[in-house]
Amino acid sequence: AFIILLFSIIYYFSGQTDSYEDALWETFTRTLDPCAAAEDTGVEHRIISGIVILFGLVIVAILIGAIVTFMDAKLGELRKGRTTVVEHNHTIILGWSPLIFDIIKELIIANESQRNPSVVILADKERAEMQDTIKDKVINYKNTRIICRSGDPMLMNHLNKLGPNQARSIIILAPQTNNPDVRVIKTILAIRNNPQRTKINFHIVAEITERINLDKSFETAAIIVQLCGDEVMFVHADEIIARIMAQSGRQSGLAVILSNLLSFRDDEIYFKYERALIGRTFHDALFAYEKCSVIGLMLSDGTVKMLPPLDTVINIDDQIIVIAEDDAKVILSSNYVAYIAKYSSPISQSVINLSTIQLARATATKVERNIICGWNNKTPLIAKELDSYVSHGSELHILTNSVEAKKFVSNQLVNELKHQKLYFHSGHMTRRQDLEKLNLSIYNYVMLVPSEDGREKNLGSVC
Repeated sequence: AFIILLFSIIYYFSGQTDSYEDALWETFTRTLDPCAAAEDTGVEHRIISGIVILFGLVIVAILIGAIVTFMDAKLGELRKGRTTVVEHNHTIILGWSPLIFDIIKELIIANESQRNPSVVILADKERAEMQDTIKDKVINYKNTRIICRSGDPMLMNHLNKLGPNQARSIIILAPQTNNPDVRVIKTILAIRNNPQRTKINFHIVAEITERINLDKSFETAAIIVQLCGDEVMFVHADEIIARIMAQSGRQSGLAVILSNLLSFRDDEIYFKYERALIGRTFHDALFAYEKCSVIGLMLSDGTVKMLPPLDTVINIDDQIIVIAEDDAKVILSSNYVAYIAKYSSPISQSVINLSTIQLARATATKVERNIICGWNNKTPLIAKELDSYVSHGSELHILTNSVEAKKFVSNQLVNELKHQKLYFHSGHMTRRQDLEKLNLSIYNYVMLVPSEDGREKNLGSVC
């Protein structure tokens, strides 16, 4: 602006224009467009125009550079993933761990029947890195949009950018750092105590790594439960996986059934409040659905009852537990009242041959000799789970070369098992000579777990 004003005055006093307004206009046009000086006449006029053009080129270059720098800074902010997410009825994942890829895959399958679903991820990683990693691990997003944001899940201003008040559910993953449970608890408190939260109840699922933090007999656990309230469901993933491994190893085909029920690829388990069935019995609920199977009730206090007595009354806050292909299929039959009346009548009950129904009988425990090959943080949990299925005098052998495992077995685990005597063997399950020394044919069950050092990870995962 100063250059334009200065040279417009020079133009005016040089007599090249009739008025100052014309001089100002000529200076402005020559600053932005050098071609405007093509029709200038006279040496003095051309010299002034040439100087103005040179200054104009410098000004335009500076202006373009400033615009480019500003746009690059804005694009850099966008690449960092700091912007606000405008979504509704979405799923939020807080934190980053190897489990996130399986969670995303399952959410994609579950969202196939949803309209415009989205998954928003907030983690202390670069947005571009998260997106590239997810694209490598998850091939097909189907109709689900994956949105990544970079930030700290424990900071309220970062959480507010995700729209937690509009979210359908929030999943909190335990970070791979020291004291991960502390960070999980702080994240929950940041969500629940946020000044911007509305009156809605959050649906939060949080991963806990230390089982002691959920044991109500400890004062710390009681404080955690009180602070987090009933909006949070804690999941001790290691304990669940260990129990599934122990039970699946003892029952052929159980792993397939659990995989079908716990994955969204096939039929899965759903919980639903059904107002139309309030006051009716569990027997009535069995015949109220046409495209799903009722298997139990979750009472208002959180107690889960699988196949309760048929005369159990469904109260106002109880939920029906069903197996269905999709949540959209969990709907009452259009003529469910007629079905209930039909199958509740004395005539229908008289034609049922109860002798054809064979109830499963409890299997008596026996003395066993089992072995676990490999060692990780789930191995002690598997050993404790196996202890409830065997008789006194049973043996449990552990094969690993971990020094820490040997110390843990001899100092702690041996005192926690009631029915099994522990035997420790040093070696690798990938070495044939180590396996041949053990004579695996003498064991009732052989379980393979991936070791923490990663050497047997691939083999353990496949087996």
